Amino acid sequence: MKRNTILAVVAGIMLAIGFGPYLLLLLVIAPFAYFIIKRKERTAVPRVTYATVEEAKQRYGEPDGVVVLDASRANELLALILFYPNHDIAIIAGEELKLSSLECVMSKNMATPYTIDEYAVIIGTNDPLRPTIELRVGYGAVLAGDIAAQIDAYIQ
Repeated sequence: MKRNTILAVVAGIMLAIGFGPYLLLLLVIAPFAYFIIKRKERTAVPRVTYATVEEAKQRYGEPDGVVVLDASRANELLALILFYPNHDIAIIAGEELKLSSLECVMSKNMATPYTIDEYAVIIGTNDPLRPTIELRVGYGAVLAGDIAAQIDAYIQ
Protein backbone atom coordinates (compact mmCIF):
# COMPACT_ATOMS: atom_id res chain seq x y z
CA MET A 1 0.00 0.00 0.00
CA LYS A 2 1.07 3.50 -0.61
CA ARG A 3 1.99 5.75 2.25
CA ASN A 4 -0.91 8.20 1.60
CA THR A 5 -3.45 5.38 1.59
CA ILE A 6 -2.14 4.06 4.91
CA LEU A 7 -2.30 7.56 6.39
CA ALA A 8 -5.88 7.99 5.18
CA VAL A 9 -6.95 4.66 6.71
CA VAL A 10 -5.24 5.49 10.02
CA ALA A 11 -6.90 8.94 10.03
CA GLY A 12 -10.28 7.33 9.34
CA ILE A 13 -9.80 4.87 12.21
CA MET A 14 -8.78 7.68 14.56
CA LEU A 15 -11.86 9.68 13.60
CA ALA A 16 -14.05 6.62 14.09
CA ILE A 17 -12.65 6.14 17.57
CA GLY A 18 -13.07 9.82 18.41
CA PHE A 19 -16.55 10.36 16.99
CA GLY A 20 -17.82 6.81 17.31
CA PRO A 21 -21.32 6.05 16.08
CA TYR A 22 -21.91 9.52 14.63
CA LEU A 23 -19.21 9.03 12.01
CA LEU A 24 -20.44 5.54 11.19
CA LEU A 25 -23.96 6.87 10.75
CA LEU A 26 -22.62 9.58 8.45
CA LEU A 27 -20.69 7.01 6.41
CA VAL A 28 -23.88 4.98 5.94
CA ILE A 29 -26.18 7.92 5.08
CA ALA A 30 -23.81 9.92 2.82
CA PRO A 31 -23.83 7.54 -0.19
CA PHE A 32 -27.64 7.32 -0.15
CA ALA A 33 -27.96 11.11 -0.03
CA TYR A 34 -25.49 11.46 -2.89
CA PHE A 35 -27.41 9.05 -5.14
CA ILE A 36 -30.76 10.66 -4.31
CA ILE A 37 -29.43 14.12 -5.22
CA LYS A 38 -27.89 12.84 -8.47
CA ARG A 39 -31.15 11.09 -9.46
CA LYS A 40 -33.12 14.27 -8.81
CA GLU A 41 -30.71 16.26 -11.01
CA ARG A 42 -31.14 13.77 -13.85
CA THR A 43 -34.94 13.81 -13.67
CA ALA A 44 -35.28 17.60 -13.35
CA VAL A 45 -36.86 19.27 -16.37
CA PRO A 46 -34.55 21.94 -17.81
CA ARG A 47 -36.00 25.45 -17.91
CA VAL A 48 -36.30 27.13 -21.29
CA THR A 49 -35.05 30.71 -21.19
CA TYR A 50 -34.69 33.45 -23.78
CA ALA A 51 -32.22 36.33 -23.79
CA THR A 52 -34.04 38.64 -26.20
CA VAL A 53 -37.53 39.33 -27.48
CA GLU A 54 -36.40 38.33 -30.98
CA GLU A 55 -35.54 34.80 -29.81
CA ALA A 56 -39.05 34.31 -28.45
CA LYS A 57 -40.60 35.78 -31.61
CA GLN A 58 -38.54 33.44 -33.79
CA ARG A 59 -39.91 30.43 -31.96
CA TYR A 60 -43.56 31.42 -31.42
CA GLY A 61 -44.13 34.44 -33.66
CA GLU A 62 -45.79 37.65 -32.53
CA PRO A 63 -47.23 37.40 -29.01
CA ASP A 64 -51.00 37.65 -28.53
CA GLY A 65 -50.46 39.84 -25.50
CA VAL A 66 -47.67 41.82 -23.90
CA VAL A 67 -47.53 43.25 -20.39
CA VAL A 68 -44.86 45.89 -19.80
CA LEU A 69 -43.41 45.81 -16.28
CA ASP A 70 -41.02 48.76 -16.71
CA ALA A 71 -41.68 51.30 -19.47
CA SER A 72 -38.09 52.54 -19.44
CA ARG A 73 -36.89 49.05 -20.41
CA ALA A 74 -39.79 48.05 -22.69
CA ASN A 75 -37.47 46.63 -25.36
CA GLU A 76 -35.80 44.22 -22.91
CA LEU A 77 -37.28 40.80 -22.29
CA LEU A 78 -36.70 41.03 -18.52
CA ALA A 79 -39.18 43.92 -18.36
CA LEU A 80 -41.90 42.16 -20.40
CA ILE A 81 -44.33 39.31 -20.13
CA LEU A 82 -45.23 37.74 -23.46
CA PHE A 83 -48.41 35.69 -23.73
CA TYR A 84 -49.04 32.97 -26.32
CA PRO A 85 -52.43 31.48 -25.34
CA ASN A 86 -52.62 29.31 -28.49
CA HIS A 87 -49.40 27.55 -27.43
CA ASP A 88 -50.26 27.67 -23.68
CA ILE A 89 -47.02 29.61 -23.09
CA ALA A 90 -46.14 32.69 -21.08
CA ILE A 91 -42.61 34.08 -21.18
CA ILE A 92 -42.05 35.82 -17.87
CA ALA A 93 -38.74 37.63 -17.31
CA GLY A 94 -37.18 35.55 -20.10
CA GLU A 95 -38.35 32.20 -18.75
CA GLU A 96 -40.87 30.05 -20.57
CA LEU A 97 -43.74 28.80 -18.40
CA LYS A 98 -46.99 27.00 -19.13
CA LEU A 99 -49.85 29.47 -19.08
CA SER A 100 -52.05 26.79 -17.53
CA SER A 101 -49.63 26.48 -14.58
CA LEU A 102 -50.23 30.10 -13.52
CA GLU A 103 -52.91 30.21 -10.83
CA CYS A 104 -53.17 33.65 -9.26
CA VAL A 105 -51.64 37.11 -9.28
CA MET A 106 -51.50 39.98 -6.79
CA SER A 107 -49.64 43.20 -6.22
CA LYS A 108 -47.78 43.75 -2.96
CA ASN A 109 -45.89 46.61 -1.35
CA MET A 110 -42.49 45.16 -0.47
CA ALA A 111 -41.59 48.00 1.93
CA THR A 112 -41.07 47.43 5.63
CA PRO A 113 -41.55 49.99 8.41
CA TYR A 114 -37.82 50.71 8.15
CA THR A 115 -37.23 50.70 4.39
CA ILE A 116 -38.74 52.13 1.24
CA ASP A 117 -39.09 49.46 -1.40
CA GLU A 118 -40.77 48.81 -4.71
CA TYR A 119 -44.10 47.21 -5.37
CA ALA A 120 -44.03 43.68 -6.69
CA VAL A 121 -46.43 41.61 -8.72
CA ILE A 122 -46.46 38.10 -7.32
CA ILE A 123 -47.68 35.25 -9.51
CA GLY A 124 -48.62 31.94 -7.90
CA THR A 125 -48.07 28.74 -9.88
CA ASN A 126 -48.83 25.06 -9.39
CA ASP A 127 -45.21 24.17 -10.20
CA PRO A 128 -43.62 22.71 -7.04
CA LEU A 129 -40.14 23.79 -8.16
CA ARG A 130 -41.25 27.41 -8.57
CA PRO A 131 -44.37 28.11 -6.47
CA THR A 132 -44.17 31.91 -6.81
CA ILE A 133 -42.71 34.41 -9.24
CA GLU A 134 -41.88 37.88 -7.91
CA LEU A 135 -41.61 40.72 -10.41
CA ARG A 136 -40.55 44.19 -9.21
CA VAL A 137 -42.59 46.89 -10.99
CA GLY A 138 -41.59 50.21 -9.43
CA TYR A 139 -42.94 52.54 -6.78
CA GLY A 140 -46.48 53.13 -8.07
CA ALA A 141 -49.34 51.30 -6.36
CA VAL A 142 -51.75 52.03 -9.21
CA LEU A 143 -49.25 50.77 -11.80
CA ALA A 144 -48.71 47.55 -9.81
CA GLY A 145 -52.46 47.00 -9.60
CA ASP A 146 -52.89 47.63 -13.34
CA ILE A 147 -50.12 45.17 -14.21
CA ALA A 148 -51.65 42.53 -11.92
CA ALA A 149 -55.04 43.05 -13.58
CA GLN A 150 -53.54 42.68 -17.06
CA ILE A 151 -51.81 39.43 -16.08
CA ASP A 152 -54.98 38.17 -14.40
CA ALA A 153 -56.91 38.64 -17.65
CA TYR A 154 -54.64 36.10 -19.34
CA ILE A 155 -54.65 33.67 -16.42
CA GLN A 156 -58.45 33.44 -16.27
